[in-house]
Amino acid sequence: MQSVNIDRRETIESYYPLDSFIHDAGMNARGKAMVMHGLRILSAPDADGAFNLTKAQHNVAEDAHDQDSVFVYSVRDDDNAWFDKAEPDAAKAVHAKDNPTNVEGLYRDFIDRVIQAARDAHFQPAIGRGEKRLEGFHGG
Repeated sequence: MQSVNIDRRETIESYYPLDSFIHDAGMNARGKAMVMHGLRILSAPDADGAFNLTKAQHNVAEDAHDQDSVFVYSVRDDDNAWFDKAEPDAAKAVHAKDNPTNVEGLYRDFIDRVIQAARDAHFQPAIGRGEKRLEGFHGG
């Protein structure tokens, strides 16, 4: 887990660099991918803009509506296959060197999505004694 800041973009970029974005987007583009790779926002930004972020994976079958985090995954540009989907690692950017502006543009867009998702995220308050969410049967 890393503390980053919505007002200091470089904190997010240093934690999740372009190489990580290319790798994860390649993994996410595999035809039968059951797990998406990206970033999980663990907290809302505080008054100074700081929030907690971690590299994460999310199973496509998981329902994320009631989770206390926000998952943002990297995607590729559907009009430009800039990585080799046949590679098991998929991290090798095939055309990235031919068209670095496109890859860098997608990366900038992804970081923008992370920042916006952190701004828009609504997290439930911490559960405390007597909390309504703790009432009722919880298994056992």
